[in-house]
Amino acid sequence: MLKRIAQTEPMPPWNYLTALGAFVVMFLSLIIGSSVIAIIFNDNSPPILLAGWGLGMTITSIYVFTSRRRAPQDVVALRLGKTKAKLPIIALWSLGFAIAFDLISWVVVNNQTLSSAELLSFSGASISPIGWIIAGIFMILIQPLGEELVFRGLMFPAFRGTFGVWMGFWMVIGFHTLFHFLAYQPATPNTTFLLWYGVGLPFLDAVVITSVRAYTGSTRASFVAHATIGAFAVIKALIFA
Repeated sequence: MLKRIAQTEPMPPWNYLTALGAFVVMFLSLIIGSSVIAIIFNDNSPPILLAGWGLGMTITSIYVFTSRRRAPQDVVALRLGKTKAKLPIIALWSLGFAIAFDLISWVVVNNQTLSSAELLSFSGASISPIGWIIAGIFMILIQPLGEELVFRGLMFPAFRGTFGVWMGFWMVIGFHTLFHFLAYQPATPNTTFLLWYGVGLPFLDAVVITSVRAYTGSTRASFVAHATIGAFAVIKALIFA
């Protein structure tokens, strides 16, 4: 398995600076999106916050698609096309890890009802059906698409081609974790909650998703893995709401 993960890919028609630029665009888009939605609705409730993040991730996806799908070689390098990977197996495999990480979360924070950093504010709150629909769309579709385009689509091949297979692999995981800590940092005075949901859990999720990308050579497969983990988080939050 490690040999498969360590397999090399051709250097994409962009460099690591382009990937870092997309990372900055994604972070700024999240700030802009959340600010715009909060101003429009004059509301800071959890669903409105997710809607703002969703707008930011939509801007990110549009940016990547418009800037990197101009030439056939860009499309190929993003690895979004058909894959030989068995996507249902990828989904089941990712679900298994999501459940395992949830059990670890239960031990670390001593609270079975919590889900992910993005959905911590949903715990114990009165959320409407529309709010849960927003959460589902964000966690299962919009967030995975935006993040996979940047981290596993642009950053993964550029970093591995520039810094080496394993250094690039861990750098992508590091940037994924950093982004989640900066963007979705849980507003809590509890240091354990902050470190686990802000750093620990995003790191473990990134290891799984990036491993899927490396093993399959497919960003589409990593999107399925990411979406599955997001779906589990929503279902878990809904069950214990």
